[in-house]
Amino acid sequence: MKIDKKYKGILFSCIAAILISVPIAFFMVIINVGFTAHFLKAFINSSLVGIAISIPLANIAIPLTEKIVERIVEDKSKDVEKGK
Repeated sequence: MKIDKKYKGILFSCIAAILISVPIAFFMVIINVGFTAHFLKAFINSSLVGIAISIPLANIAIPLTEKIVERIVEDKSKDVEKGK
C-alpha cells in the first residue's frame, strides 16, 4: 500500500516524532525509575505522552525549520552554472 505524495510532509513529521520521542522516553524512564517492576508501565505511559506532544510539534517545527534553512542556505552550484 502506498500513500499519496501530498501526505509526505505529514507522514515524515509523524514518523520522525515517534522515532525521536520513544527512545527519549525509554532513557528518561531508566534515569527516573530504573529497571523496576513499574518500568514497562512508566515507559508506555511516557512514550504515549511524548508521541502525543511531539507529533503536533513536529508538524509545525519541521516545515518551519525547512523554511528557515532555505533562507540561510544558498546553492553555490547554481552560481557555478551561471558562470559567477
